[in-house]
Amino acid sequence: MKLSDFLADFLAVQSIKHVFVLQGGAALHLIDSIAKKPNIQNVTMQHEQACSMAADGYARVYGLGCTVVTSGPGATNLLTGIAVSYFDSIPTLHITGNVSSFRLSKGMGVRQYGFQETDIVNVAAPICKYAIQIQSPDDIYIALKQAIKHATTGRKGPVLIDIPDDFQRAELNDDEAKLFLNDLIKKTSTPVIDVFVFMSMFQTLKNSKRPIAILGAGLLENNTYEQVISFCHKIGLPYLITWPLKGVASSNDSLFIGSFGTHSYRGNNIVLQNSDFILSIGCRLDSRATAKLDTFARNAKVCMVDIDETEINKFDCFSESKFSIAFKFPVDAKFFIEQCDNFLNDNVDYFYFSDDWFRYIDKITQKYNRPPVYDLDGINPYMAAENISRYFSDDQVVVVDTGTCLPLSMVYGVDQKGQKYLTSFNNTPMGYALPCAIGVAVNATNPVVCITGDGGLQMNIQELATLCYIGCPVYIFVYNNKGHSMIKQTQDDWLDACYESSSVNSGIPSIAFSDVAKAYGIDSYSVGNNEELGKLLPFVFASKKPILIDMQVNEHFRYEPIIKYGNGLENMSPLLPAEQIEKDTIIV
Repeated sequence: MKLSDFLADFLAVQSIKHVFVLQGGAALHLIDSIAKKPNIQNVTMQHEQACSMAADGYARVYGLGCTVVTSGPGATNLLTGIAVSYFDSIPTLHITGNVSSFRLSKGMGVRQYGFQETDIVNVAAPICKYAIQIQSPDDIYIALKQAIKHATTGRKGPVLIDIPDDFQRAELNDDEAKLFLNDLIKKTSTPVIDVFVFMSMFQTLKNSKRPIAILGAGLLENNTYEQVISFCHKIGLPYLITWPLKGVASSNDSLFIGSFGTHSYRGNNIVLQNSDFILSIGCRLDSRATAKLDTFARNAKVCMVDIDETEINKFDCFSESKFSIAFKFPVDAKFFIEQCDNFLNDNVDYFYFSDDWFRYIDKITQKYNRPPVYDLDGINPYMAAENISRYFSDDQVVVVDTGTCLPLSMVYGVDQKGQKYLTSFNNTPMGYALPCAIGVAVNATNPVVCITGDGGLQMNIQELATLCYIGCPVYIFVYNNKGHSMIKQTQDDWLDACYESSSVNSGIPSIAFSDVAKAYGIDSYSVGNNEELGKLLPFVFASKKPILIDMQVNEHFRYEPIIKYGNGLENMSPLLPAEQIEKDTIIV
C-alpha cells in the first residue's frame, strides 16, 4: 500500500469527511490519494492560513480538523491557524509535505539544501502538542497514533506530521497497514479527586451568601455544560459564562446572568465583583475575564476546576497579587460535576441561598445592562447586532471575527439556547471568520452566519473565491467602519487619537465590499442605516446561497462599555461617578 493511500485510509477511520488543502510539489501524492477516497473530500482553499483556520472551525463543530499542504511557505503559512487551535485547545491534524529525505539538510550546517526545505517541526513545535518529521516510511504508524492521542485527549490541541516527498510514494506492507487501521483503540485513565478539599469546598459554598458560578470553554467537551447548568439549577446557583459558551443558555433562564469580562455588560461585572464564592469550571480565568487581577472578586473564595493544572497554579507566580485559588481541582470538568451530582444525591436539601442575592442581581443587571446611547449616522452597530441575531435559527452556527464585531455579537446578540458561536478567542487574528465559516459550512446542513469587519475580511478576502466555488449558504455581515476601530480606540487612550496605520488617512483602504464580492461571484448588498438592514434581513436568511451584506458604520464609532488598562471589572469606561458604583457595592 502506498503511504499516501494509507494516510487517506487513516483519515477515513478518524471520521474526517473534509480535508482543507492547498496544492504544492511536496504534497501532490497526499492530496491525490485523499481525492481518490470516496468518503473524504478535499476542500481547496486559496491560502494555507485559511486552510488551518478552516480546519479549526471544522474541529469546533465536528470533532477533528485536518489540513494537507506543501513544504516551505506552504507549511509556514499554516502557523497562525495552528496557533489559534493551540491557544483555544482545538484538536487539529496538520500534514505537511517536505523535500525528499535525501535532500534534507540535517547535519550539513547549511540553512537549506532541498528547494523549499523548511524545518517546520521545530518552527511549529511551540504551538503544537506534538510535532514530528518521520525518518522512515514505517514511522508513519507510531506518528499517526501519537498525533491523534495528543490532539484528542487531555487538554486538546493541534499536532503536525511532516512527511518527506519520497516517503509519501513509498510502499508499506499491506498486512501491517490493515492491522494498524483495525487496532486503533483509545485507552483512558480514571482521574482522582481530593475528597477533603472537595468536602471543604462544598461546605464553603453552602455557607456563602453571594455565590456565583463561572462556566468556561472547557465545558464544551461532550456538552458537559448541560450537566453543569443542571447542577446549578438543582442548588439554585446563578451562573455567568465566558464567550465560547454563548448559546448554551437562553436569556429567559432565571439563573443565567450572561457573560462578563473586559468587553461585556457593566452590570454583570459588578455582580461578579460583589460575590463571596466563585465556582469556576472549565475557565482559565485569563486577563480578559479578571481584568486587574489584584482587584478581581477580592472578597470571594474561588474554586477552580481545570484539566490543565498549570492554568490553576499560574496564579502562584503573581507574588504581587493578593488573588489566590482556595480550592484547586486539576481534573476533567465532566468527572468533577459527576462527583458533585453524586454528593447531591445524598444531600438533597443541602443548599439554600438568600433571596437578597437574587434581588441584588436583578437590580444591578436591570440598571446597568443596556445598549449605550448612539447618536452617529450610518448603521447603529448595537441595534444591528441585536436585530441580526433575532433571525438566527435555534441551532444557528455563528462565526465572528476579531475587532469590534466580536463584542457586538457576543454581548448584544440575543442569547438563545442551542446556538453555537465560534471565533478565535485567544489568538484572535483578523481574518479568521471567513475561512472558519467555510470550514463549518462544508459539512453543515443549515446556513452559517459569518460576522466580520472591514479589516478582518480584507485579511482573507481571497476565500470569497472558495466560498463561491463550494456554493454553501454562508451569510456574511461586514461592519464596515473604514478602518480598524478597536485599534483606533486604543490610540484614543494612549496616543491622543493619532490614527497611524489604522485609518483611511494612513494606509487602510476604503473598500466597496459589495462590489468585490460580486466580482468573486457572490450576491452582495450595501446598507447605510438600520432601516435598510431590517428590510434586507428576511431576504438574506431565506437565501440558499452565499450572500454578503456591507454595513456602513460611522468611522467614529467606539465600542462601549470597556475596561481600560489598570481598572477593575466594575470600573468600565465610560467611567461612572465613584459614588454611584460605591452605592451599588456590597463588599468592603
